[in-house]
Amino acid sequence: MQRLIMWFQQHIRNGTLSPALDLALVPFAFAYGVGGRFRSYLYRLGFLKTRSLSCPVISVGNLTVGGTGKTPLVIALAQWLHNQGKRVGVVSRGYGRNDEKQILLVSDGKKILLDSQKAGDEPILIATRCPGIPVIVGTNRYAAGRQLLSQFLCDVLILDDGFQHLALKRDANLLLVDEESRFGNGYLLPRGPLREPSIGIERATALIVTRASSTKNSVIAQLCTSASLEMPIAISNFFLAGFVNLRTGELLSPEALSGKRCIAFCGIANPNSFSSMLEGAGVTIHEFLSFSDHWRYTSEDLQTIWNSTEGCSPKLVITTEKDAVKICHRLPASLEVVAARMELEWKEGQESLEEHLMYAVNQG
Repeated sequence: MQRLIMWFQQHIRNGTLSPALDLALVPFAFAYGVGGRFRSYLYRLGFLKTRSLSCPVISVGNLTVGGTGKTPLVIALAQWLHNQGKRVGVVSRGYGRNDEKQILLVSDGKKILLDSQKAGDEPILIATRCPGIPVIVGTNRYAAGRQLLSQFLCDVLILDDGFQHLALKRDANLLLVDEESRFGNGYLLPRGPLREPSIGIERATALIVTRASSTKNSVIAQLCTSASLEMPIAISNFFLAGFVNLRTGELLSPEALSGKRCIAFCGIANPNSFSSMLEGAGVTIHEFLSFSDHWRYTSEDLQTIWNSTEGCSPKLVITTEKDAVKICHRLPASLEVVAARMELEWKEGQESLEEHLMYAVNQG
C-alpha cells in the first residue's frame, strides 16, 4: 500500500497521470471541492465553531499537499521567537503516527518523550531542533493546545500545518508557496495537489515564497496581484547548513563531503530538491532511493539501502533529518550515515514579516 501511495503522489506532483486516470479522477476532485466549500460555509455561518486559546497562535500552512518547507519554517520561527524572549509552544497533528486520535506530549522542552512512530517524524524533528520548546501532537489542535497550555506557560503557540484547520482561531496565518512547484497542475485532490482552491490565499495574513532562486520571478508577481496589498510577502530559500553524523551527533561543514560518493535516500514530498542540494554540495550520488513522504522504513527497506553501498568507498549514506529520526537507532556499525541539515534564509521581506508576527504576539 505504501508503494502504491508513493507512485500516486509522484504522478500527482509531476502532473504525469495518464489521460484516462486523470479523467476518472474528475468527479472525485469535484466532490472534494464541494465538500471543502461546504465546510468553509459552515464555519463562516457559525454552524461549526472556531475556538480561541488563551494565548496568540501563529499558523503555518500551505494550499498544496507537502513539500513547501513548513517544518524548516516552523523551526526557524520557533527559534527566532524563543531568542526574542518569548515562551513558545508547538502544536502539530503528528501525521503518520500510530494513533492519531491521541493527544501526546512529544517534548517538554528538556527531553524528547516519544519516538517517531508515536509522535510522527516532523514533530520529533521540531523537538530535536528546538530545545527549550514544548511540542504536542493531536488531531484536535484546540484540545492539544489547551493541554499544552495547562502544562506550560506560553506566550505564543505555533500551529504546524494549520492553514485548513479552521476550528482554531489564529492571530497570524502564514501561507507558504513553493516557487518551484507552485500550485502543481492547478487541480484539487485527488486529481492534483491542491487541498483547496487557490482563492484560499485570501485567508492568509502573510505570504512566504519558499525555494525562491530570485526575488524577481513570476510566482511572486502572481501572488502580489491576487493577495491584499497590505499583506507582508517574504521571499525565502533553504540552504545546506551541514551534515549531522547520526552516530556521534557531530555537525560537519557543508563542504566536508565534497568529492565523496554516497548512497542517498529520503522519504519526503520533494525528493528532487534533496538530490539537487547534495549535488550542489559537490557530493557524487552513486544511487538515489526515493520513498513516499512520511515513509516508515521496514527492515527490508533499510537492508536494501545498506546493501547499495557496495559500490562506494568509503561506505557513506546521506539522508534528511526528517528521515533520520526514524532510523537513527537502526544504524549498521560498518557504515557512515549522516543527515543533511537544511535551514531557512530570508532573501526579502524578513523585517516586515517579523513586525507582523510580533504585532500578532503582543496584541493577541
